[in-house]
Amino acid sequence: MVWLIANDLDYDGAKTTLSERWHFLDLNALTDKDILAQLAPVRRMEDISQQPNNSSHRAQPSFVKTHLPLSMINPRVLDVCKVVYVARNPKDVCVSFFHHCRLLTHVDFLGDLQMFVKYFMEGRMVATPVMEHMIEAWNMRHHPNICFIFYEDMKRDLQSEIRRVAKFLGKSFSCEQVDELAEHLHFDNFKNNSYVNREEGKASGFFYADRGDFIRKGKTGDWKNHFTPEMSAKFDRWMAEKLKGTDLLFTMELEKQH
Repeated sequence: MVWLIANDLDYDGAKTTLSERWHFLDLNALTDKDILAQLAPVRRMEDISQQPNNSSHRAQPSFVKTHLPLSMINPRVLDVCKVVYVARNPKDVCVSFFHHCRLLTHVDFLGDLQMFVKYFMEGRMVATPVMEHMIEAWNMRHHPNICFIFYEDMKRDLQSEIRRVAKFLGKSFSCEQVDELAEHLHFDNFKNNSYVNREEGKASGFFYADRGDFIRKGKTGDWKNHFTPEMSAKFDRWMAEKLKGTDLLFTMELEKQH
C-alpha cells in the first residue's frame, strides 16, 4: 500500500519482489551470516542481504521496512523520513509470529503454541518485546512525520486508511482509484500475489515448503482459534500490566472485516 501510494499507483512497477522495492533494515541482524551464505546460491530475496546497510543506491525516494522499534533506528529518522507504523492486537501478533517462526528455516521453532506464548510474553523471541515496541510508537503518534495505523482499522475500512496514508504522503486519489487500490490490496488478492507472498522463499530454502505460506490468514480474531481459555486469561493479565499508564487500546476481534 505505502509503495503504491507513494508511486502514484504504479501497478506495473509493483510487479517486482519486495526485495527490489524495499530495503529490509534488520535482515542482516536477524540472520546468521553463515546461513545467508548457504542460501545465497539459490535465493532471489538474497539481493537485500548482499546490499550495504544504506539505501543510497536505490531509486529515490527509497523505502525501508523494519521490525525494529523507533528507539533502535537512527535517532534522526523522524527528522528526515516519513514513518508509517502499523500496530496489531498482541494476541493475533503472537499467533501470526508463531506460524512465521515455524515457517523460517533459520528460526525453525519446534515447540507448541503454549511454549511460544510463554517466550513471547517473556520477550525471549526475536523481535520481542512487542508491547513496549507499540507503546513507544503510540506515545509518538502526534509527531508530524509518523502515521500510526492499526491493522484492524485496515481490515474494518481499508479505503479510509488508504486515504489517510495518502494524505500523510502528500497524495490525492479519486474514489475510483481508492477502490481499485483497495481491491488490489484485498487479502485474497494480496495472498495470491507472488511478488508479496514470496514463493521464491520455498524454492530457495528460506522457508519450509510444508509449513504454510508467508502470507497466511490475516484475520482479526484468529487468536480465538488457537488460544485455550487459560492461555487467553494469562495473556490478558500480561497485557493489562503492560498497558498500565497508557491510553493505548486494541481491537481484539471484528464482526465484519475485509
